[in-house]
Amino acid sequence: MDISLSVEQGEFLTLLGPSGCGKTTILRMVAGFETPSAGNILLDGEDITNRPASKRPMGMVFQSYALFPHMTAEQNIAFGMSIK
Repeated sequence: MDISLSVEQGEFLTLLGPSGCGKTTILRMVAGFETPSAGNILLDGEDITNRPASKRPMGMVFQSYALFPHMTAEQNIAFGMSIK
């Protein structure tokens, strides 16, 4: 897989694609839970490929569309952004 992605500060990003296309793998690599077999992960021009997840200024939370069944879809999405 070859990917180049630029996200500006304040932008909201969604990865959308069929099952098995690599969405989760990309997120796990950016968050530091997996290491790419080739290439680098750059953040603001700095190579963070080998930086541990605990030292990266980002995180990820897996959730289904109903992580909290008592909340609406909008509230579920907003929850993850509110705890940052």
